[in-house]
Amino acid sequence: MIPAVVPVILLASGALFAIGLASLIARCNVIKMVMGLEFLGKGVSLLFILGGYLAGDVGVSQAVVLILIAIEAVVAGVALALVILLRRAFKTFDIAAISWLSRGGDL
Repeated sequence: MIPAVVPVILLASGALFAIGLASLIARCNVIKMVMGLEFLGKGVSLLFILGGYLAGDVGVSQAVVLILIAIEAVVAGVALALVILLRRAFKTFDIAAISWLSRGGDL
């Protein structure tokens, strides 16, 4: 018997994943892309916890998610450092403008 909370958790993790994927695909702002990457990670983390709960081994899934959170923190730090470097170099957060300027265009 599946508990009643499982569809809610699946819907929440699917929504987090979809929001993250949409913000990555939209490619309008570098900071929004980093936030989308974080949303993707949180959706996957929620699915790992749910899978461990359904399999009856919550401890292992919590350990995996703890490692995943540590990795996400490092990735977010590196990504935000790159965003700061992009902002200093190109004076914008817009992906289209950064792409245009990196090819030699003018503002």
